[in-house]
Amino acid sequence: MLTASRRWKRREGEPQAGAPGLAVWLDQARARWQGVLRSGAILQRTCHHKLDLALDGVRDALASPPSRRRPGRLAFASASKSAVGGPPGEPLSSDPILISELEVTGADEELRKLAREALIMRPNFAYTLEEVQADLRRIFGTGYFAACEPSAEDTRDGVKLTIKVTPNPELNGVVVVGADRLPQSVIQSALTRLHGRTLNFEALTEATEQLNAWYEASGILGQVTKVELGESNTVQIAVSEAQVAGLHLRFLDKKTGEARDEGRTRPEVILRHMLTQPGQVYSLAQARRDVEAVYATGLFDDVSIRPQPAEGSTMDAPRVDLFLEVRERKFGGLSAGTGVSAAGTGEGALPGFIGQLSYSQRNLMGLGQRLTASAELGQVDSTFRVSHTDPWIRGDPYHTSRSITVQSTKASVAAIHGKAVGEDVAGPGPGSPRPPQPRPGAQGASSLADASAGSIFVSRVGGSVEWSRPLGIGWQGGLGASWQRATPRDERARPLDQDCYGGQLTISGTGQDTMALGILRLAYAPPSGGGEILACMEQALPLQTDWLNFNRFTLRADKSLPLGPMKLWFSGKGGLVVGDLPPYEAFPIGGTNSVRGYVEGGVGSGRRYAVGTAELHVPLVAPIEGVLFADYGTDLDSGALVLGDPAGARGKPGNGHGLGVGVKLDTPIGPLRLEYAWNDAGVPRFHLGIGARG
Repeated sequence: MLTASRRWKRREGEPQAGAPGLAVWLDQARARWQGVLRSGAILQRTCHHKLDLALDGVRDALASPPSRRRPGRLAFASASKSAVGGPPGEPLSSDPILISELEVTGADEELRKLAREALIMRPNFAYTLEEVQADLRRIFGTGYFAACEPSAEDTRDGVKLTIKVTPNPELNGVVVVGADRLPQSVIQSALTRLHGRTLNFEALTEATEQLNAWYEASGILGQVTKVELGESNTVQIAVSEAQVAGLHLRFLDKKTGEARDEGRTRPEVILRHMLTQPGQVYSLAQARRDVEAVYATGLFDDVSIRPQPAEGSTMDAPRVDLFLEVRERKFGGLSAGTGVSAAGTGEGALPGFIGQLSYSQRNLMGLGQRLTASAELGQVDSTFRVSHTDPWIRGDPYHTSRSITVQSTKASVAAIHGKAVGEDVAGPGPGSPRPPQPRPGAQGASSLADASAGSIFVSRVGGSVEWSRPLGIGWQGGLGASWQRATPRDERARPLDQDCYGGQLTISGTGQDTMALGILRLAYAPPSGGGEILACMEQALPLQTDWLNFNRFTLRADKSLPLGPMKLWFSGKGGLVVGDLPPYEAFPIGGTNSVRGYVEGGVGSGRRYAVGTAELHVPLVAPIEGVLFADYGTDLDSGALVLGDPAGARGKPGNGHGLGVGVKLDTPIGPLRLEYAWNDAGVPRFHLGIGARG
């Protein structure tokens, strides 16, 4: 298929109509080449002519009366004439002729042996002229001979048949012309074995077919079109590769499919994703990558490239015009909906419900830029965000993107400051300590009463800007900066200084913390898939004396391995913080996306942490998979290093594991995971997750 295309909601590999003009050109080129091979017209056309003349010579030799014959041989002479038949061109007689002797001459012993091995005829057996003709063609079929001249001599015992062969010349070199994209290694692999040896037509044919096979496998529109034996016994192989003459953009009407030259997206925004350019050799593989790149912008329902023969295109110098056809999708508007959030109920096993209202514009001013304003209101959390993303900064040669975000959030920190282990609805595990009680009279006692009566939330107001660009095949890098002010609050939005155990909630001690961060990200995903690595380093910049000063590093790695129809999936993540660390910024361990079998943060919280997961995915009924899993997490003995020791105050173990089973359902919004796990205390728990584990 010559057309590269990508459609929204279309399964990969779904066929689409190709370009008939190029298909005809390619079919004609292949038919032309195959016809050359079948007829032997490359170098053998004169050989077959010589074969026909040689057969005429055999006919005449057998038809001529012998000078001396024994009486008993007269019948044979008459039979010989009958067997020979009439003039050349008439059907050959089917009467057999006795071949008493058979000899091959005209070449060295090795080539004579090859010729004899190709023959079916043996001395002292009778053969028809048709069988003699077939044997002579078998000698030509070996590919080593330029001429084959049979001669017949009548003897008293029958006919002596002598076949004089003329070997092909020794090949002094092979020259390939017109191959701009054909690698030298492929040429050498196909043709090196021919150099310095007697020219063999069959080996030469196999070599040229090997060159054609590379073009077909590589998705490049190219073909061997001519092979000639030149002076000094050098073979010249001519290759034709279709060059791109022009690149044109068409916008298709969503309803009628009618093509037009203008759309809502600026042409340069689309064409900058095309690596295929005029003057290059047309590659279907590259065209498919170009289609994927344009489709990945999210601006189009359908993208396809249709090549057509260009003006002045010939069989020996083909040229193509490429038509990039796009069907624009709706670029935005107002939307509302509901969803679930795993962070919604930190103490529970099920996520909380959220309502969403957003306005988005995915193609701002036709530049492909995205502007989004959204509000999410949940049972406990809320987010208000405005963001602008330019996926490719204009004029940047490195495909750098930029994102600017301003947001205000309110999020529960129940995973760190929530209920103690003994207050979990599932009951404490065997031997769990009695949870400590609030300390009456501690500093901020007025706030303690409110904190003990409900949950603690952290309100954050801030903004960020981040640049990202590809660094190489599979590598992506990001650099950014952010600013935020965080304030712990109770359910009535009143600021809090301490939690219900008297633990301090902020570093500053004023009820709010301010931080300015420099951010560095690095990601790697191999092109073959099956895993990824994500690393992030954040450095807080104390631009004022009361601003936070810390360094935070996180790392995550995933890897999947096929196991027959099943799949093994491994994941590991960890991190550490050096410097100022508000307790609400500590790493929580345990929960749906951490160690299953525990509530969110039920294992602990620390300055350092490590979590590992192993899963076995078993296909059930598409799109449902069964999952067996094991998780382990630890705070690396850093829980007590967090301000106020919130994990220790709540009797959290600091490390733990979980085992369980579950099912995963692929949905349009991502994987839906329903899991049942037991922690190391034997307490079971259901988990419902949306999206891949993070």
